Amino acid sequence: MRIETLLRQNAVRRGDRLAVICDERQLTWAELDHESDRLANALSALGYRAQERVALVLGNSHPIVTAFYGLWKINLVAVGINPRMTAPEIARILAHSGASAVICDTPAAVEAAAALPGVRAVFTVGLDGPEGGGHPALADLIAAGDPTPAPETGGGGDLRSLRYTSGTTGAPKGCMATHDQQLAHTANYLAEVDVPRGGPTWLSVPLTLGVGASYVTTTAYLGVPLLLRRRFDPAAFVRDIAAYGVEHAFLVPTMLVDLVRALPGLDLPAARRLKMIGYGGASISWSLIRSLTEALGVDFYHAFGATEAGGFTALLTPDDHRNFLDAGATSIVPVGRPAAYAEVRIFDQADREVAPRETGEMRIRAASVFSGYWSQPELTGQVLKDGWLRLGDIAWRDARGYIYLADRAQGVIRSGAQNVYAGEVEAVLQACPGVARAAVIGVPHERFGESVLALVQRVPGGDLTEERVLGYCAERLAGYKRPRGVEFVAGLPVDEGGKIRRSELKRLTGALLGEATEEAR
Repeated sequence: MRIETLLRQNAVRRGDRLAVICDERQLTWAELDHESDRLANALSALGYRAQERVALVLGNSHPIVTAFYGLWKINLVAVGINPRMTAPEIARILAHSGASAVICDTPAAVEAAAALPGVRAVFTVGLDGPEGGGHPALADLIAAGDPTPAPETGGGGDLRSLRYTSGTTGAPKGCMATHDQQLAHTANYLAEVDVPRGGPTWLSVPLTLGVGASYVTTTAYLGVPLLLRRRFDPAAFVRDIAAYGVEHAFLVPTMLVDLVRALPGLDLPAARRLKMIGYGGASISWSLIRSLTEALGVDFYHAFGATEAGGFTALLTPDDHRNFLDAGATSIVPVGRPAAYAEVRIFDQADREVAPRETGEMRIRAASVFSGYWSQPELTGQVLKDGWLRLGDIAWRDARGYIYLADRAQGVIRSGAQNVYAGEVEAVLQACPGVARAAVIGVPHERFGESVLALVQRVPGGDLTEERVLGYCAERLAGYKRPRGVEFVAGLPVDEGGKIRRSELKRLTGALLGEATEEAR
């Protein structure tokens, strides 16, 4: 089976119901099926053949959904690229993937494509005049396409996408994913989370990201509309809930923080029509979840995964959230327990599975796991070993099987003879009252090699002090894990998925970076 099969089925079963809602336009399932057929046939007439790569550099709107389905219907491979990237960044991905066409809504993508002879065509959305470089519009290409249903082609084992990692720990890598893998992820996710079907799923996470694109499949599987926005604004979010009967949304932690801040000024009766919020990408606190639960009466689930994992492999379900809240949880929020059709285990350096509360490397085995990195077999061999995906995530599990992420291996701070995992310290900092967002880095230390420095973004209007932050950590972290200093910052660099860009953190620091403080000594 292939993902576009879900679209074809919805066009028959619920053709007059909405499939996509956005500012510019609304599409029914029948209209989406029809327009993606036209696009598929137009690209086929231009000579594009099975498994060629086509880059999509598009923001959240109906054209990207139409493009996904149009490509899949003639067995092309979608290469999602964040439209906020610069021309050199886009060019690097275009060259690496060997993309032969670009569909875009940014001048940077037009510029990037112009320098690559392998790109045979560029189709633009909303770019007129010099910005569009004289390239044809996607809408005109679709309008010229044969309206006849595109013939079914390919199989579930064919590549559907190359999803490039964020590159925060090195050069981006193209993760190869098939239709079968995406459908396995969707089944795994929906076996654990009873996503509401009475209204749209709301999303402002870019569809060029793996988690965003996964909801194209999820909403087609459920037969519900996908309501797309380019940005998150709490008041506009609540207006959408009231206007469209939104019942489910997926938000990243920065959006949840913004939503809590905005609660006093929101139309809460309208917001309470929302039934469920999914989140993931970075740690948050139980106090934040509790605030939203009490204000909105909404259920939560946490989804943990990775681009290479093909989707969510561990989930903290709504029932889990209720149980933790009822117990008065104030500790770190776990990432969840292994999803129904996924194995998640933790091993030490001798390849022995560790006991509860012992830290080790997390390994994943699931039908959704990716096929490897495009044109990089050596890197693929480093992360796919003996049937297990090994990304360097450091974690531990408690006696009930809940998994707690300590950090990526690249986020380890070496203090003396001890490893300090940045994610573990950040989760504690995130739970500290008055903290809006936090990150930690290692700074040079005369005696220990490195010590932990906390970068903290205060809740607006708050009077949080360094003393209170350090005192809070002292009660919850072993001595070697505790921050030795705190630097308050206006904001922290995060990617579109809400994950901290670790490579940019040190640019924020002032006098504490590059030298040990007297206190740390």
